[in-house]
Amino acid sequence: MKPAIGVLLLSFMTTITAGFVVYQFASSFTERIKTAFPTSLQLESVQINNTCMTVYVRSLASINIQITEAYVDDDPYDLTEDIVISPGSVGIIHIYGAYSVGEAYTVKIIPSLGSPIILNKKYS
Repeated sequence: MKPAIGVLLLSFMTTITAGFVVYQFASSFTERIKTAFPTSLQLESVQINNTCMTVYVRSLASINIQITEAYVDDDPYDLTEDIVISPGSVGIIHIYGAYSVGEAYTVKIIPSLGSPIILNKKYS
């Protein structure tokens, strides 16, 4: 009876330890996947007026990419719509705000996959 309990406890401890190892591997693998596609988006053009900055980006990935966040001069902007860009197509990102002629703006667009796009645009 004692050897059976010992084997059962050893199996239980092995299962728990393997679970921790697999969890750590899966977590680090997920983070590596996010950075494995360094250029998932390509900037096409930027247009700006007094109330809206419109950014056109092309998807270079083989899967859909969602735009998750946008920043203008390090201030977060709420995206009014869900932006999902399918492979090979151009997505349109509208960033609403008050823009002044002669000012330069730094825009950071963060996709669900790959590196963020950082651009500088002067409103002239």
